[in-house]
Amino acid sequence: MSPRSIRPLSRTLLLACALSSALPAAALSSPPNLLFRVSADQGFVANQAQGDAVPNFQDKVSLVDDGAHGRAIRWEDDGVLSWNAPGNIRAERGTLSFFWRPRYAVGEAPFVIFRVGYADHSSWDMTWLRIDWNGHGFDAFVTDANLARTRVSFRLDRNPSPDQWQHIAFAWDEDQGVRLFLDGREVARVDTTGDYDAALDQLGLAGRVMAPYQVQSRYNFLRGSDFDEIRVYDRMLDATGVAALARNAAPDAGQTAAATQRAWWHRYGWESAPPPLLDAAVTTIRKVEFADVKDKKQWMWKGTDGIAETTWPGVYNRSRLPGRNDYFQLPDWNTYVEGGQHLDLTVPDGEAINRIEIRGAAFGTLGGDAGTLFTRPRGVVRSVDEFPAQTGGTLRFSNAEQETPIQEIWGYHVSDAAEPQGTVRQRYLIDSRVLPDYTNIAALRDYIDGRFAPDERSVVMALPKGAGSRKRSPDTLPAQPRPIVHVLVPSGVGDAPAAQPLIRSWAHSWENMHDGLDGIAIDLPALDLPATHDGPGGGVIPLNIRIKDPIWPARDMIDVSVSVRPGQPRTLWLDLRDRILTADSLWIAIAAAAPGFNAASLDGAEVRLVFKDRSEALTEHVADRFNQVRDNWGFLVEEHTTSKRQRLYARVYADLSDLLRVDPDHALGRLYWNYISYNSQGRPPFQQPQPPKGVPLWAFRQLEDLRRVRRFVDWWIDHRQVEYGDFGGGISDDTDLTQQWPGLALMGVEPDRLNASLTALSDAVYRNGMFANGLSTIETDELHAYEEGINANSAMLYLNWGDPLTVERLMETVRAFDERIILRNPQGHLLFSSNWFGGNKVYREPNWQWQKPYSFPALHPAFLLGEYNADPTGRTLVTGLADSYLAHAYTDDTGRWTLPNEIHWATGKTRGGELNQGSGAGDVMHTFWAAWRWSGDDRYLKALDYRVQRGGPGALSNLGENIIDVLGRQQDWGRQLVAAADKGDTGFAAVTAWQLSGDKSYLEALHAEGIQAKAQREYMNTEGHWWSDRVEAPSEFLQRLRLGGIALKRNQSFPGHTVSWRFARPGAAEQVALLVHAPSRERFKVIAWNMADVPLEATMTGWNIAAGTWRIRSGIDRDGDDRIDGKPQVREVALERSASTALRFAPKQAHVFEFERIAAGTPVETRADLGIGRGDLQVLDGRVRLTVHSLGHVATRPGHARLEDARGREVARVAIPALEAPSDLHPRTLTLELPLPAGFDRRGASVRVLQDGDAEEVTLLNNRLPLP
Repeated sequence: MSPRSIRPLSRTLLLACALSSALPAAALSSPPNLLFRVSADQGFVANQAQGDAVPNFQDKVSLVDDGAHGRAIRWEDDGVLSWNAPGNIRAERGTLSFFWRPRYAVGEAPFVIFRVGYADHSSWDMTWLRIDWNGHGFDAFVTDANLARTRVSFRLDRNPSPDQWQHIAFAWDEDQGVRLFLDGREVARVDTTGDYDAALDQLGLAGRVMAPYQVQSRYNFLRGSDFDEIRVYDRMLDATGVAALARNAAPDAGQTAAATQRAWWHRYGWESAPPPLLDAAVTTIRKVEFADVKDKKQWMWKGTDGIAETTWPGVYNRSRLPGRNDYFQLPDWNTYVEGGQHLDLTVPDGEAINRIEIRGAAFGTLGGDAGTLFTRPRGVVRSVDEFPAQTGGTLRFSNAEQETPIQEIWGYHVSDAAEPQGTVRQRYLIDSRVLPDYTNIAALRDYIDGRFAPDERSVVMALPKGAGSRKRSPDTLPAQPRPIVHVLVPSGVGDAPAAQPLIRSWAHSWENMHDGLDGIAIDLPALDLPATHDGPGGGVIPLNIRIKDPIWPARDMIDVSVSVRPGQPRTLWLDLRDRILTADSLWIAIAAAAPGFNAASLDGAEVRLVFKDRSEALTEHVADRFNQVRDNWGFLVEEHTTSKRQRLYARVYADLSDLLRVDPDHALGRLYWNYISYNSQGRPPFQQPQPPKGVPLWAFRQLEDLRRVRRFVDWWIDHRQVEYGDFGGGISDDTDLTQQWPGLALMGVEPDRLNASLTALSDAVYRNGMFANGLSTIETDELHAYEEGINANSAMLYLNWGDPLTVERLMETVRAFDERIILRNPQGHLLFSSNWFGGNKVYREPNWQWQKPYSFPALHPAFLLGEYNADPTGRTLVTGLADSYLAHAYTDDTGRWTLPNEIHWATGKTRGGELNQGSGAGDVMHTFWAAWRWSGDDRYLKALDYRVQRGGPGALSNLGENIIDVLGRQQDWGRQLVAAADKGDTGFAAVTAWQLSGDKSYLEALHAEGIQAKAQREYMNTEGHWWSDRVEAPSEFLQRLRLGGIALKRNQSFPGHTVSWRFARPGAAEQVALLVHAPSRERFKVIAWNMADVPLEATMTGWNIAAGTWRIRSGIDRDGDDRIDGKPQVREVALERSASTALRFAPKQAHVFEFERIAAGTPVETRADLGIGRGDLQVLDGRVRLTVHSLGHVATRPGHARLEDARGREVARVAIPALEAPSDLHPRTLTLELPLPAGFDRRGASVRVLQDGDAEEVTLLNNRLPLP
């Protein structure tokens, strides 16, 4: 077979012109059809609805009497009101209109007015249509099949007043473009053609998202308004019709709809050459399921899932596609920065493939083992290409324009193989005269009615001979149908409608069928229709045939395009992926290019279901259903929806239920269901690993727990991180993922590898332009502003303490918060002044001036600088915010002292109840803890007492330090936690119980839980390819034990770790179990067990400790009481934050190290700091160019930089003058040069900077760099 691709042909175009007069004319003469209307006069149920009239979701909306015409809908800022879209709105064309009132003043801040969402998609918000206030007028768009948006924008001369009603109408048509009307007058238009065909989910009012997995008004999308007379029509109304709507009158009957031949042929790819001809009496088309589908390293099933609305790739938030990059740049995008360029498809071993069908606008080349197989041109949305068969191997589609999507890519093997005999054959005949009224096809009919326009609803039944039926009347079929017929095959004849004769002594069904469906044969009758295209040997008629998944009709099991000659019958054997059928009926959709194709065209056609042995069918059924679950939940997990009113959850529920129906013991399926059902049915059984003989159980389990964290992190680095530095979850979510890296590295596990990974992502943040003036480039809400890279910069400091680039990036962010975000309000309180901001714009209108609990994680840089060099600005921000929060405390109705949830910057008003009811309430405690740590003022601890009074001491579990001992709360908080641990609670309770009792059985239980949880979620957290901010192998309890506190986890922003570890031998961290007991800044104990057969050495670095001289007593614990037996070894060392000491662990023994400060030193954060780091050293033209930074609390002394060889001998030096401290958060740097002697051996050489007189510094970790 030679390569073959669809290309434009002149005769095809001539035929198209000749047939245009034969198009259905009903749309040209019929009056506009009102699909949906909510007057609001009687409530929220639609007065008229072709689909569901009752709202799907309704919250915080009400009715008011002063509407534009009667009563109106009042949409509160955080409310939602949505109706199901099927039947009520159509994607191809329509008009949406309503009366709208701002309710309070509008300004430069844009906000959403109305949304319509896709039924499924690959973008986070799944938006198909949106109407917005754009800051100066209105924007509106619809989205076409290539994900581009046909958008119009209109600027008002004057902003509407809060109580002013305006009439807004937006019309779209894939043959004409879009129109925007204001008060009955057209104000903007785009004339274009396209493919708008799509399944839609919901329409209505939701600020942030209206999608089949979330309907929500939240974060910076909190801005309601008022609505009256919401209407949707079936076509684009003209100015006269819209003017009538603006008068609240019905549009005139004379409106016209566009002819659709261009759109119809374009949708199916028939505007060019016809698809391959069925030139044999019987043709077999076997669907070849790709074994793997990857974009770079990310599994990308959505381009092969059979659902047209999902795409490869996902949508980049600052998209290059037309009309997508606007004032709402979403922080969630789930794709690589450089994704959407290549799609790699693995053909299963032993499977041959010789045809590719693609739906979607992507254009480029498909390559295989033999080289380029075909080139796909720009402008098509459906194509068929044939090529010599390739068996196994990999195919790669290379996109000519990044991001342009593939909706579906299908791989087929086409041959003249005979239809198999099968174990069972069931035969069904199509008769268009039969009324399709069986009750087991009612759900399919409802779906068709909601998805297709009336003239696309030609429905016929295929029944076995002898089945009872009723004759249909002509009005049960479209009078002037488009050329598409829906063939419904009932799963059994026992679901006959009511009021019919009883059928007895006969039955026919596939219900409870043991065998599996192998495929479906269709005898296509000879079509008595004129040819529409020029094919091989004469005229042909293109057809498109789709077989829908019985349990999810929005998903195609196969979608093939063929051509037939007029008057020539043909048989197609469609070799599907095997299925063990449920009692759901089958739906086959057949579309044609010929206008005369209708229900009667298929009369007499036979449909045969061919079954195979169940054992043979199980493999494909189980594999496919699991992949469908895996793909859907990998996306759905972002919002954790569990309502079956949300179609993505309904789909995952259907697929997983079908998987477990067929394979009830499917191990991964059971684990997914356990997670999805929130462990409400108990976890699947788990066998704990057993320790080697002689190894304490606590030590073995701790290391097993630690090992599983490392495996998780390694998987993401090896299998998802790419050269650009990102992991494919969207960088803003990837930065959430890598908050897990520092804690593991500080515990001694692969510190250099993890730091390299974290650094690569940090560099990607800047390479991708995500920072502007210290804040995010995009304007986003209070939480996601932190996740746009502020969190990544903060995480970098844990592993690169004193690195000037990292410190100065944090300085820039703290300065930006001080100058633009955290400001004194008119009442004199320091508060977050905006909850929607970026580095280029801050929205300060009243709706966006609320300080929220989720505002506080962004203080991370202030916390770190406050610790690093006692930065006065950062400390002032933190203590000022804490003071102002306390100033807004109040006494509640029960007499309890209470902190508010949200505080308005301008007015000081509060809302949302108390802090404990707010999302992120626990994160706010870091602010009070830091304020107490820096000031010693106990009034800040009142916030902690408040939190404990509401939720117990466990509510403080994300405070990283050993708070029970530090605050002396052993007798109250401690006892409560011990009691909880005794009842089986693990986590913080278990750690505290061990700290207070020394009983390691608490730790054995803690780690047993950690091992099981990580083991049973390992697949989901890795190969499940979830959104990268939703995967986690928790290590905070490991950090508490091994580090003496939590260094870092997501949104845990004030470091609490006492020490960190670096082992001399690779992998040694997973051989040495460590416990830091009773950690404080003055003393602590380290308990260790070395499982290895050899001594292991480690460097322990101090962090949350006081500077000074420390005494170390060490020895062996021979009886397990955590005390030194025999004479201890004693030594004294200088220890402080970032200073280290060496420890040695003998094999197979328990060690105890007791640390106690015996002499105070100068607080490190008050010192000067001279530093060099990443990017500061260059070798140019025989000279070393060096940039030196002052990073400390006070000015540096004069000093020098010197070049040293591998043995530490000075080779060259240059003086460094005194540098002032960066007290204003602007960098203080100096660039200087050192000569590089001729012939100097640079191997092992370094550059070192120091102050004269060996002055103390904040850290010595930034004083030396290797010579490149």
